[in-house]
Amino acid sequence: MKSPVLGPSRLYWLSLIPLFLLVLAAGLLPFAAAGYGSVFHDIWGLRSWAGLENFRALVEDRAFLLSLGISLLWAFLSAGLSVGIGFVLACALFKARRSFKLFYAAILVPWGIPSFISIPIWRMIIHGSGGRSMLSALFGREINLLTDPVAGFVAALGVDIWLGVPLVVLALYGSMKSLDRGFFEAARIDGAEGWALARNIQAPLVKGTIGLMWALDFVKSFKEFSVPFLMTAGGPPFLGGITGKNIVGATTTLEIFLYDAFRNQDDYGVASAYAVAVGLLVTLLVFLWLRFKKRIVRAETGDQGESRVRVELDRRIGANGHGESGDGIGPAGRAPFGFIPELLWKGASLLAQVAAPLSAGLVIYVLLWLSFSELSAVFVDALVPRFLSIRPYRAVLAEEGILGYFLNTLLAAGITALLTPLFSLPAALWLSRAGKARSARAFAFLEALGMAGGIHSLIPLFIVFRILGLLGGYTPVITVYLFHALPFAVFSLKAYLDRLPPSYEEAAAMEGMGAFGYLRRILLPLCAPALAAAMMAAFISAWNGFLVPLVFLGDDRLYTIGVKLHSYVGSVASGNPKWNLFAAASAINLLFVALLLWRFKNPLSKSEAGAGEF
Repeated sequence: MKSPVLGPSRLYWLSLIPLFLLVLAAGLLPFAAAGYGSVFHDIWGLRSWAGLENFRALVEDRAFLLSLGISLLWAFLSAGLSVGIGFVLACALFKARRSFKLFYAAILVPWGIPSFISIPIWRMIIHGSGGRSMLSALFGREINLLTDPVAGFVAALGVDIWLGVPLVVLALYGSMKSLDRGFFEAARIDGAEGWALARNIQAPLVKGTIGLMWALDFVKSFKEFSVPFLMTAGGPPFLGGITGKNIVGATTTLEIFLYDAFRNQDDYGVASAYAVAVGLLVTLLVFLWLRFKKRIVRAETGDQGESRVRVELDRRIGANGHGESGDGIGPAGRAPFGFIPELLWKGASLLAQVAAPLSAGLVIYVLLWLSFSELSAVFVDALVPRFLSIRPYRAVLAEEGILGYFLNTLLAAGITALLTPLFSLPAALWLSRAGKARSARAFAFLEALGMAGGIHSLIPLFIVFRILGLLGGYTPVITVYLFHALPFAVFSLKAYLDRLPPSYEEAAAMEGMGAFGYLRRILLPLCAPALAAAMMAAFISAWNGFLVPLVFLGDDRLYTIGVKLHSYVGSVASGNPKWNLFAAASAINLLFVALLLWRFKNPLSKSEAGAGEF
């Protein structure tokens, strides 16, 4: 659509330059830098030609192939179990009435607690000190994440699933809520409940969403870093994991392997070669995911989507409302021993409904318990701390200077939020006028770049910033945070702009208003709620960031709160963890974020777009 005011003016195209530079710097440059650096030896800034020597070292390193196998196993199990558990919880949430709000809040708790807080808390619950933990006190069996490879892998995988299930539940529940209620009414006529309803109605109708969430979770899990790093630091070595060059633990995923190579190798060229290999694998998975997503979207938007399910449902129920013999979905169609799947389904549903609020409450309870313990206890051994005290809070505020780290985080997150409109609004304006096909391609491009990132892209970016002399500050951190904020900000703003009537711009053109005047006097006030939402999302994402400052910030004085909290408890092998200080600082952090979200809980509710003509 031709724009009467924001057409191809010089100001309009100039406003897109920051976006292009950001995508180039944080999205494309890391992969180009990794490819370039992989053919050199780079030891303490001294470069020499290596050719394919670095890649030869990678191929000859059996540890790399072992890490690849661990990543694939981790991704398959995490994606499958997350989607399976998420489907059970989504069905339970769809059915819930009186307990909906409590159940919904419990499911969202893993999202509300940053991973750099929740993962160490789970580590303390499961491992404690050498296996003596809250869990061993309850069940009488010690689980040592330092010595037991199977326990290390299973425990870390379980925490990863706990963190990933909320997104699956919300996606599946949203799909179920959008379904025609007639399907469920017709199924209940045939007496379908529980397993029969889930198997014959809910699963077929949301199978596209199920497939998309599985593929998305597989890609995310394949490049997982935070959970295995914070939970087990790569895990205890397993039989065959000790090679000539490296030691591979039970949770040494490719990203963990690459991070260890980056920290322990003097030659950045080798790390770049590893980054190229991992980046190619992740890019291939992202490409396959986008192709799969495109096929699913086409299938679900076609004319044959729900009609096939309706025909099948009518066939099973029959013209008189009863299932066909041996083939119905209700009592008339039950096969011998058909009650067994129903019992299993009810058991799984009940277990999931109990586990969700119980696990959420357990993490919060343990966090508060530790924060009020004067001693740095390694596990919870009583209902309330034996030495109940507020000293940990006084210590982190007065002695540890935790407010300084909050200010560091506020600086990085605040600048990210303030700069978000500069990069996202021009892109949203362009996409709102670009047509559906071009807009979809641009979104897929940004989405693919964002999904393809990870340790394998941060390491070459670190090398680039080191060469440019930009390390030692927050410039690299803010750059990456801004890039991560782009997809949500751009397309939430685009959706908002698409709802604005064209008459606004036409009236502005008739008044002789230029592009800058229309943007400043009309568009910015109208888009204020959407901009606030985008800025808030960017702020919270940056505030909860851990991986980016872990890579780029080496000075303790510059640490953000996530990295500082990690320094209190370290890895699973660290001695003398300060659990009470960690918990007190974490509680303060959660309180601040909760107050912030409550204060700006609904920035889109006060839209001025419907207030009438200006």
